[in-house]
Amino acid sequence: MSFSTTVKQELNRVSRDRACCRTAELAALFHSAGGFHIHGGDVFGLEAAFSLSATARSAVALVKSFQLPVEIRVREERRLRQGKRYEIYLEGGGHLVQFLNEIGVLSDRMHPAGSIPQRIIKRNCCRGAFLRGALLASGSVSEPGSPAHIEIYSDSGPFLDAVRQAAAGLGVELSLWHRERHPAVYSKNLSTLRDLLVITGAHQSALQFEERAVLASFRAEANRRANFDQANAARVSAAAARQVRAIKELKGSAAWGRLTPNLVEIAELRLKHPSATITELGRRTDPPLSKSAVNHRLRRLVRSAG
Repeated sequence: MSFSTTVKQELNRVSRDRACCRTAELAALFHSAGGFHIHGGDVFGLEAAFSLSATARSAVALVKSFQLPVEIRVREERRLRQGKRYEIYLEGGGHLVQFLNEIGVLSDRMHPAGSIPQRIIKRNCCRGAFLRGALLASGSVSEPGSPAHIEIYSDSGPFLDAVRQAAAGLGVELSLWHRERHPAVYSKNLSTLRDLLVITGAHQSALQFEERAVLASFRAEANRRANFDQANAARVSAAAARQVRAIKELKGSAAWGRLTPNLVEIAELRLKHPSATITELGRRTDPPLSKSAVNHRLRRLVRSAG
């Protein structure tokens, strides 16, 4: 199951308590995945098709909350093995006309509306519901851990404008993607993606992105420290090799006999323990020396050999 499906399954479980929010969500569902028909006379029809049975059930429940009869059909999609399509149908007269006007399919003059009425996305709660319906109908979300990408596609420019307005009203910025097939509003920003999931009610899905972000941060910090330790170990090893070479040169020259006992002691310790750290060498002297004192004596030995 794709992560987009996981998100939509979670969104379908969100409680829809307020009538204004149910109207906003239905407006997004039907404007994105639906079609409007006039059958003649005073009979109107509305239909929508979804790839998830849970989304179709949500749409049916939302429609029934407006006391409207609704029919659902299941159709096998043989093309490209797309599986089943769940289609819902509404048909009726005056009551349906009022409903079509409420969700912005018909204008106040009872003509097909060219844009989403601002009253539908006027409140913050309704903006979130509208965005939820848009994601359910035509949204996709990248997998946690992969490059962030969330989009809502539609061939309707006014619908995409309404999605951007609803998101902007909640402090979320979406960009418009002009492409030949299915233009979309989208974001590649991880923070925007998480905000949009939280706003629409997909809290668990948003938490998965948070967890991946925290793990990535820990991994990056661990790699940084490992690289630092590796580089530091390489520097210490190179310095120790230089010191051993210098001491061996001194031992084969007359300068060795002129060294003070303190320098001879640290030189012998370095030859005996070539991979020891400065701190470890300091612990082996009598009496023990600080790192600074050991470093000072080793530098004098290297200069004496040079």
